[in-house]
Amino acid sequence: MPQDGAPQNGAPGDGAADWALRPATLEDVEEIAFAELELFPDEAWNVFQLAEEIAHPTRRYVIAADGAGARGALIGYAGIMLAGDLADLHTIGTRRPGEGVGRALLAWCETQALAGGAQRMLLEVREDNARARAVYTAAGYREIDRRRGYYRIRGRQVDALVMARELTAEE
Repeated sequence: MPQDGAPQNGAPGDGAADWALRPATLEDVEEIAFAELELFPDEAWNVFQLAEEIAHPTRRYVIAADGAGARGALIGYAGIMLAGDLADLHTIGTRRPGEGVGRALLAWCETQALAGGAQRMLLEVREDNARARAVYTAAGYREIDRRRGYYRIRGRQVDALVMARELTAEE
């Protein structure tokens, strides 16, 4: 799992610039909101919702940014809610799929969940999002439930798959 501010590399041979993770701040809200609109236009959170999330004491949000200093352009973000021995992945998105950004964001969230006392992580993923489902399955998440019609995308309803994984300190 990469440390905060540690540079990451893109996929071999892809010419991608280094990138790094760092905790999100209120200064990041506007850029995250733009990414939300780009990545999730039908269900994007607004700047006020994002600011409330980032400022909330039981939430942990992270940014993936171009450049080793982690102050470059936002390429991904994620956030969790802590609730006792349970953590809930609220959001995760990447503008550079296939480069490991999403996996690094997820690992950061799991580390934060463990540090906050969580023993289990829950998440919801759109049934039709094969890429995200594959990442979560590879990370050890298993489907435990289905929420019918949970997402409303361009006039149609899409089920959410609820996935969970036990977290251990050895990770």
